[in-house]
Amino acid sequence: MKPPKKTFKMLSDTTLRRLRSTPSYFFLMWRWSMWLYALVLIVGSRGAYTQTAAYRISVVFLFITLAQTLIVTLYAPVVQLLVPHMSALPFTRRLQTRKRLSLQTEEEDTGILTPLTHVRNPYWNIAMYGLDVIICGLATYLTGPFGLAPSFGSSSPFYRYGMSTAFATALAYRYPGAFAAAIGYDLFILLGIFYPPSLPPSGQIYTPNVIDIAGSLVDTPVAALCAAFVVTLLASLTHSKRQLQADVRQQRVLLDVGDTIVREASDRQRLLQKSAEQLCKGGPFQRLIVAPIINHYEEVDDQLHMAPTDALLENLIEIDQSEGLLPTRSNAPLEYVIHTGERHIDLLPPDTGVDYGYKIVRLYQPIIREGQVRMILGVESLRKTPFDPRQINFLTIAGTQLLIALENIRLTEQMIQLAATAERGRIAREIHDGVAQLVYMLSLNAETCATQAHRIVEASDEDAELVEPLAARLDKLVTISKQALWETRNYMFSLKPLMSGRTTLVQMLTNQVREFETISDLPVRLEIIGNEETIDANGQHEQTAAQVGTAIFRIVQEALTNAYKHALATAIHICLHYQPESIEVEIRDNGRGLPATCDENITEASEKHPSLYSGRGIVGMRERAVELGGTLEVIPIPDGGVKVWAKIPV
Repeated sequence: MKPPKKTFKMLSDTTLRRLRSTPSYFFLMWRWSMWLYALVLIVGSRGAYTQTAAYRISVVFLFITLAQTLIVTLYAPVVQLLVPHMSALPFTRRLQTRKRLSLQTEEEDTGILTPLTHVRNPYWNIAMYGLDVIICGLATYLTGPFGLAPSFGSSSPFYRYGMSTAFATALAYRYPGAFAAAIGYDLFILLGIFYPPSLPPSGQIYTPNVIDIAGSLVDTPVAALCAAFVVTLLASLTHSKRQLQADVRQQRVLLDVGDTIVREASDRQRLLQKSAEQLCKGGPFQRLIVAPIINHYEEVDDQLHMAPTDALLENLIEIDQSEGLLPTRSNAPLEYVIHTGERHIDLLPPDTGVDYGYKIVRLYQPIIREGQVRMILGVESLRKTPFDPRQINFLTIAGTQLLIALENIRLTEQMIQLAATAERGRIAREIHDGVAQLVYMLSLNAETCATQAHRIVEASDEDAELVEPLAARLDKLVTISKQALWETRNYMFSLKPLMSGRTTLVQMLTNQVREFETISDLPVRLEIIGNEETIDANGQHEQTAAQVGTAIFRIVQEALTNAYKHALATAIHICLHYQPESIEVEIRDNGRGLPATCDENITEASEKHPSLYSGRGIVGMRERAVELGGTLEVIPIPDGGVKVWAKIPV
């Protein structure tokens, strides 16, 4: 495979940039070629003219115009295309700094590049172009006597050179600039006609005629107007082409976002991240923020209040490509959009110290559904002007796509959850109507048989020796059947939804304790401290409280099972304590406690001896608490028994 050839590109590598740069290149080529033309005329002169004052002044102006042309060339905006590697020069460093300050300069500046450099102060720009007109006019006026005739206009070697000043102003200011520069330059022509310099050609007397005067006065205005006309057409063409390119780019980005939505429909976070990266190219934007907001209201004391902003921005995606040019992002625009539901646009001075007319432009677009802000797309860039409606429409379309995708993901998750809940409910009903009933009948029959056996033992001493072992086995069978019934009931509770309607945690625990006492014959005391909050399945805050209530219910369920199956306890105490920001639960039993090997590391012991703790036991309880940001401890009681303590924030 041949290595690619390295070529030096004198012009830009895109058609649009060539169109923008062509008038400036034309101006520079005209000025240099006309200077060389003047150089040939002056150097090639022979005879007595070389001894005149007019010739010496022409030589002086030859050096003056050379310096002028060099300065104009070095500071022309197109010089960065001609000498892209000359980073040591002050003017190229300035251009590089200016280019770094705005990553999308060409997105804003759709006009033609000016021949001379532009500064922020418009008066300085006018002064530079005015000085250029004066220098070119003086060169033509003072070197007119150099030729044989006439003493003005085309007789000067710098006449065509001076016409380029009208081109420069026409390229920068269009028709007004063309008129102003042409009139200024013609004033020096008129000055040469009526007040020629006191340096006439030796022995020559010229009488002005209409042809020479009209030609000298008409050439420059006509050329300047033609330049203004051409540059106006080019500017319109480049603007249209820029708009077309921007529209095509945004359409391509929207297609990419749509493809990402299809491919990443199962992963919400990855969908937002990849979509944000693609949207950042659509502007292009230096910083893009995607902030999905599902519900920004919470119920406090039966009233709706705005939730804290930090809680709403947990899934915020931020893409920053500003390379440190933009300041740290602030939440103030997001808060404004959330509270008002209106678009936020502002312009701020940059923090770079050298702004070259650029501002920090911010646009935060809300995506509203059902009267609420469901998503915010924010963009920030260094620009000279605010974002136009094209960017606003682009963000609105993209945000609507993302919002619909997120809504579909949420509905899909809800559908899966509802289907799983329905299936669990069906299995729970099957267990209740089948296995649970059979185990319950087995427990009743075993208990009846055990009672009958004990009566036989008490009634007949002769049969006691034979029946007593049977009675002991039946007692054990009763215990096993009750444990099986409790396990079956636990499976049913695990499968079916715990909360429906406005069921409270206290109601759930009360029902659980009552059923446990019925099955196990163990007394359980339930103590409630603090005010209970109603758990509603609607709303983000209520959903979190429901998760906490479910976790506490499961922890109590596991602790009761351990006490019943392994601790040989005779009494159990449950204390539920409501606190402002958390819920604590404590389960105590007076059983035999934990094995001596478990006192130092209960978690490790529970993993080594799972049979002592109902399956995964303590590990499972601790995982439930940790998943919700809580803690759980299992503490042996010195007098016997075990205390299970859990605290989960609400």
